[in-house]
Formats: sequence, structure tokens, C-alpha cells
Amino acid sequence: MLDLKEVFVLPFLVLLIALAAHDPSLVVHEDSRTALAVSAVVIVVWCAAALWCPGWHDTTSRRVRCGRDLAGVALCLLLYPSLRWAVPAVHPARYDAVLARADRWLFGGRDPLLLIEHLVHPELTAMLGLAYFCAWVPPVALGLLLYVRHRDGELSDLLLGLVLVHCVGFLGYFLVPAVGPWYGLADQFRVSLSDNWLVAHYLAHNNNVDAFPSLHIAATALVGVFTWRDCRPLFWLTLPLLLAIGVATMYLRWHYVVDVLAGLLLAAAVRLLVPRLNAAWPRLRARARYERAGGTGNRCGADAVSPSPQNSR
Repeated sequence: MLDLKEVFVLPFLVLLIALAAHDPSLVVHEDSRTALAVSAVVIVVWCAAALWCPGWHDTTSRRVRCGRDLAGVALCLLLYPSLRWAVPAVHPARYDAVLARADRWLFGGRDPLLLIEHLVHPELTAMLGLAYFCAWVPPVALGLLLYVRHRDGELSDLLLGLVLVHCVGFLGYFLVPAVGPWYGLADQFRVSLSDNWLVAHYLAHNNNVDAFPSLHIAATALVGVFTWRDCRPLFWLTLPLLLAIGVATMYLRWHYVVDVLAGLLLAAAVRLLVPRLNAAWPRLRARARYERAGGTGNRCGADAVSPSPQNSR
């Protein structure tokens, strides 16, 4: 039976495979081709393990859980580059003008990002660009800490939360594709961000549909609240970086304010939902096994929760 992370990622994988098979010419950017190739390797390894490794479905094995967790998270992150071509193929519109109007409505008719452009300075741009680039540091630090401390329940919450945040964000990209203020408000900015190499790198690898919601905000906020719950000293250590990432999303003109608000709401919803999903999933798996077995055996066993990371708390 699939892991929850695999359940959330699978529909996007099926969609991408169907679109690429229908029109291979869509996949032209090198990032997208590389991501699809690596995804294919991960899928082949996963299928081989599922078919020929009897322990692959053993949820009591910490090593197996770790392998499947890494595969699920990797596949989720590898979806991102392919959205560059998949989203326009499904929904070719752009909603930058709508998001900019929403910002102006929130701020009494003024564009909030234009109000802060007087703060632009090359050194600040470099610092916030580096912070934005280092968004992977807090989740990796928390994940490694939880793993070495054998806090598997909390680690499962973190990984499932990150996958769910990204999958809901990807759905947002399909529903409300937008590039971001650097594109939507390009003719209104009067102060350049200068020739910062990190900004240039982001522009070269941006998929041009990833404004709403802000996944940098959603993932960073989610990691922040889990770090507060699971390791308070690490929270205080990473807090400056977490705050800098939040500021960078708007200072670097990647996101509208409404993108940031949507990211915060998404993080809050996922934080509330993930522990409940992780608690319910083992029971659903047990019930499915019972029904596949024809309902024979101890009925109480169908509702019993098999050993899982959630029970390690």
C-alpha cells in the first residue's frame, strides 16, 4: 500500500507523464528534462524495490521508512521544474494583474512592493538572495536532528507536511498561474536590484508560474512551527534565517503580498492537518488489509494500529 506522501505526489506524476507522452515537444527547458530523467530513475528504483524486496512494504522497518520517505520527498521536489511547461499546457493564462490588484486593494490603492523599493541596496540584495537560496537549511537541520534522536513521529509530520504544502502549492500554480512582481510590475519599478548573481540564477531557473501561493513562505512557516514544537533551541538558532527568507520573498520581487498571505494560511492548515493524517493512515491501511483478506481473522485487528512512526511519540 502506498505511503501518504506517495499518494499526494502520484496524481501530479501521472499528469506530467500523460502530458509529456502526448506532446514531447513541451519539454524543452534543460531543468525540466533533467528533472523528468531523475524522476524516472527514482520511479524505476521504487518499483523494483516494491516488486523484488519483500521488506519494502514493512512499515516497522526504520530503514525502509527512511528510504520511502526520501523517495517521496525527492519525487515531490522533482515535480517543480516540470511545472514550467505543464501548467501552461493545462492553463495558459497568467494572473499577475489580478494578484497585483489584490495587493492594491489590501493597501488602499498602492502597490506595497513599490513602497519598499527605496530600501534596495546591493549588500542587502546579496544578503537576502543568499537567505532565499538557503531555504533548505532549516528543514534539513530539523529533519536530521529528529532522525538521529529517533523521533520518528515528529519526523513523519515534518516530511508529510512539506510534501503536502508543495502539492497544494502546485495545485495553486495550475489554478492561478502567475510569474511574480518582477514580471507583473516590471514597468513600475524605478530601482533595480542590480546585477546580483543569485538573482540572475533564480531568473534563469524560475518556472514562471510559481507566484501563488508562495511555497518559500509556506514551507518556511511550516518548518518554523514544527521546529518550535520539536526543538526550541534550534528554532531560536534558525529564526533569523526564517525571517530573512520571509522578507526576501517580497524584497526580491518574487511574490505579491497576497502570495505571502496564502502561503501562511497554507502552512497553518497543513500544520493542523498533518498529525491527524499521520494518525489515521495506519488505521486505514490495517482496514484495507483486512478487507483484502476477505474479512477473515480477528476483526479487532483490522482497526489496530500497526507499529508506525506515529506511535513512537
